[in-house]
Amino acid sequence: MRITLQPSGLSLELLPGERILDGARRLGFDCPQSCRNGNCHVCAALLVEGKVRQQGVELEHGELFTCVAEPLEDCLLHWDGVLAPGELPLRKLACQLVECAAVGGDVFRLRLRAPAGKPPRYHAGQYLLLEREDGSQAAFSIASAPHAGRELELHILARDDGTRNLLEFIRRQGLARVQLPFGDCHLAELPVGPLLLLAAGTGLAQMHSLIEHCRSAGFAHPVHLYWGVRRPQEFYRLPVWEEWQRRPNLFLHPVVSDPQPDDGWSGRCGLLHQAVCADFPDLAELHVYASGSPAMVYGTLDALVAAGMDARQMRADVFVYAPRPA
Repeated sequence: MRITLQPSGLSLELLPGERILDGARRLGFDCPQSCRNGNCHVCAALLVEGKVRQQGVELEHGELFTCVAEPLEDCLLHWDGVLAPGELPLRKLACQLVECAAVGGDVFRLRLRAPAGKPPRYHAGQYLLLEREDGSQAAFSIASAPHAGRELELHILARDDGTRNLLEFIRRQGLARVQLPFGDCHLAELPVGPLLLLAAGTGLAQMHSLIEHCRSAGFAHPVHLYWGVRRPQEFYRLPVWEEWQRRPNLFLHPVVSDPQPDDGWSGRCGLLHQAVCADFPDLAELHVYASGSPAMVYGTLDALVAAGMDARQMRADVFVYAPRPA
């Protein structure tokens, strides 16, 4: 039996004779439930279409309790609070400001601490929304990894008045109001095979989270990080960089796209995809994550696909918030 859920649009394929809640939990969904015998009403849903049997009574509409309801045909339910496997609930937190420090390249490292007893829940690679003084919100990648507990880290480029005002507001308040988590470009499950991480500027924040999560989880496959900026002075100081350099399966590749003669840069030059193609004649086994502007991400995607990569190997939040026209 197929159970379709509103307002999420999720669907469940139940086994014959299986109760709705039992089937949802078997499939890995997180559902509101408590007593499992129809008395507490926590698992209540509204039957919009279809037919179910509940404690010996057949229902074709109205409220049902998913812990005891058995579908007799395909059904449409209005059931709030159901989360797909790996999905986390959105939460709003008022976090204490721990540090707001300039780290070079007009970037600030913002460190926050969530309230005691309310550790933030997110997957490595997701992002959050910071609340401005006027109540609007700005999105920033979470640079910390889930094992950091109550600690949250952000890398914020402050070159415009709006971002500078946001940081000044947080300093004055001594706290930051955040909402999280967002984004499906994450590592809820570690892949089998090497990772290729591509970051432009503060896109490194997302990759920082992915790398720290891999380290904590004992990820055994190689991880290749390509970090690109326009001029070398745009690289900012990362406290873990020297420690990363000592990791046997972590390979770091800083790349400058537009160095000037007086920069003193003797490292790699060019675009990120050029460096990747020079290092990897075969891209087939790589799991690719990219973070940067839409132009950077789509330009990199096109270049790597032309070099033999399957487009389905690359993940980026840009694909969701700035999709290409059909």
